[in-house]
Amino acid sequence: MLSLPSFDNRRLIFHASRQTLRKAEMARLAVHEWLNQHDLELEEWKSKTAFELGISISELEQKLLARHGGNKQTVK
Repeated sequence: MLSLPSFDNRRLIFHASRQTLRKAEMARLAVHEWLNQHDLELEEWKSKTAFELGISISELEQKLLARHGGNKQTVK
């Protein structure tokens, strides 16, 4: 079985982490672009949903962020 020297292992890990960061940045940019393109639709959805729930838009946003941030608070 071949074994790589410690230096080569560190290089492989370094390059893998760079690839991961690059992919994460590409995904972040794609999501950011999509959000910008659909901003009006998202605002309309937030207004409609908040109205249906009887809460303010800022309360809805807080509940959504808490829900996806790991907090146990949920949208009713």
